[in-house]
Amino acid sequence: MNLEFAQAGYSPNPNLDTDFTNMMGWMSGQLANGLGFNAGETFDPPREVTDRRIETDLSLGIGNMPFNKSQFPQLDPSLQSVGIENFFPDSVLFPNLTMHLRAGLPWRSDFAFRFADMTTPPSYRLSSSLMGNGQSNSVGATLRKHCFGEDGEPLLTFAANYNYVFGRFGYGTSFSGNLPTGGQNVSVNENVSGNLGWNVNSFGINAIVSQKFGAWIPFVGVGYNYVTGLVNAGLTAVDSSGNLGPIQGSASSGPAADNGSVIFGAQLNRSWANWFFNGEVEAIGPDKGQAWIAQTGFSLPFYIGKSGKAQDQKGSDRKNPPLSLEPGGVIILQ
Repeated sequence: MNLEFAQAGYSPNPNLDTDFTNMMGWMSGQLANGLGFNAGETFDPPREVTDRRIETDLSLGIGNMPFNKSQFPQLDPSLQSVGIENFFPDSVLFPNLTMHLRAGLPWRSDFAFRFADMTTPPSYRLSSSLMGNGQSNSVGATLRKHCFGEDGEPLLTFAANYNYVFGRFGYGTSFSGNLPTGGQNVSVNENVSGNLGWNVNSFGINAIVSQKFGAWIPFVGVGYNYVTGLVNAGLTAVDSSGNLGPIQGSASSGPAADNGSVIFGAQLNRSWANWFFNGEVEAIGPDKGQAWIAQTGFSLPFYIGKSGKAQDQKGSDRKNPPLSLEPGGVIILQ
């Protein structure tokens, strides 16, 4: 990419470290808010797991993380003239692979561990001129309590969630041109590299209402998350021609503490696999109406567990045989 930095009337600026630092302050803040919303994503398929049973589900999704360009910092005119903010994206789409391992508990409740991975594909681009690669992982746990849902009435599910998100991202680009410094235009060939790292904690609650219509179970709900953590960002430009010294900047930001979302979707129950899809849209927070996550996956419609009395979704007890395949694919082991 060829960029012309010099324009008549501009004053020399031998030190652009402050500008790089301000840009990293903006970027770390935007990323922190996006990760804060992402960390609160804890959707569980609307299926009640009975006492002493184990179930698993797997989903693949995509999310949108907006970057607010209206908050981009004012920079030196030599950088403004080439629209340096265009190096950075307006938003970032990221993949998301999630797995739950769930166990049924007494009193119509269940507990789950959650594992998620976001890994950028090869040759991933943040923008037309900015390439990057990175990975983010999260681990967490959910405790749910189910209410109602008997005799065809809607099922109401309350959940308390915790997620810890950690990861890193590296990106880079290059440009050549003329930079006004020391009273003259200096020819430069800049190799620009940046790095991001984060650790985010999310404590959340949500409420989901689901209703069975034949094999379909549509659902809708709301969630709230309190978020803490830190995102670190750094940016360095090195002139391979040696005419200008390195330019560096770094900053750290925390996410907005309060995040809320609207949750919706549906599940289709089949004998050997339950397919579901869901979406979450930020309703409380700095990116409300713009940040979203959508995913689809399946849960295995059978349980593996110890025989004995178990409470079904209507609260009644039943006696399980040593080994049986119940309607809907429920496998019971002695």
